Amino acid sequence: MKLLAVLLALLRLAGMIFGWWGMETVAGRRQFDEMAGIIPLVTGVVSFILLLVAAGLYYLANR
Repeated sequence: MKLLAVLLALLRLAGMIFGWWGMETVAGRRQFDEMAGIIPLVTGVVSFILLLVAAGLYYLANR
């Protein structure tokens, strides 16, 4: 269970980096223009949700 929590946390980190790149850098905004810009935004939100799930799993694994 701890391993799953750590893997989810790493996946969350990758998603947050991708979301930041897509929303905050010139190259990312050029790649994801117009409606395609929702992809990094949703990835960032889902990554935050994964962080909460990973924290919950890690907490439950330590009980």
